[in-house]
Amino acid sequence: MDIKKKIKDFNKRWKIQENINFEEEFFKFKIRVINILKYIDSCVTEKGISLFCNVLGIREIWKSSLYGYDEYSSNIIDSLEKENNPVEFYRLLELIFCLPFKSLNTKETLANNLAEVIDFSDINLAISIKDGGEIILYPAGERELDQKLVDEVLTFLNEESQKHFIEALKYYKNRSYVKSAESLRRALEEFMRFKFKNKKGLKKNIEEMRVILKVNNRDPLIRNIIFQVFSYLDQYFNENSKHKDGDIDKPESEYLIYQTGTLMRFIEKTIK
Repeated sequence: MDIKKKIKDFNKRWKIQENINFEEEFFKFKIRVINILKYIDSCVTEKGISLFCNVLGIREIWKSSLYGYDEYSSNIIDSLEKENNPVEFYRLLELIFCLPFKSLNTKETLANNLAEVIDFSDINLAISIKDGGEIILYPAGERELDQKLVDEVLTFLNEESQKHFIEALKYYKNRSYVKSAESLRRALEEFMRFKFKNKKGLKKNIEEMRVILKVNNRDPLIRNIIFQVFSYLDQYFNENSKHKDGDIDKPESEYLIYQTGTLMRFIEKTIK
């Protein structure tokens, strides 16, 4: 049952206006996160807690237990509770899931719980979860596009192309749009090498793709469209990220991510 949809349907039936602004919705999201991560310090190793504090440049504090001589940490959960800047809060979440956990199963469970909380919340945030519970957080954009052109793409990429695609998402989140574009080029190049079982560069494999589509009797117009999109994209990468730094802004960077995801989906569904 989709609880979020059920609540929206109820509000619609009873003509209840939802006038929640961004600050209120983020505050609700923060409470939900703290609810699922309230024991996060006990899930992370002592080395992980020290690493967390050192990365943030905060003083590491261990508290004496009321029962016995054990000490416990609240460094991580305290940092989450104190942080009210949305982007910095998201950064803390991504940092947490880069730390060594005592149990891999616990890490994966908490990552999945976080994904549910994000899905339930009306905030500009999306998540991708890798094997082992590592997460990547990025602006949500259009959720349907993200699911098809980002999340789903990550599931079928080979190891090398997936690595570069994830780097592109991270660079995008950090506003390093030129580096994001170069990582997208590498992701596309490595994925085509994987699918075509060769070591050719992107330009030569674009020609290879054209030949394969013709052999497979694909519609001539579709073949031309795909070839032109690939060619223009390769030219853009060459002029803006591979050989020199271009002036790439956020809308262009977002388009490149979606366009690359579209092409890789097409390759995955076409080349068996």
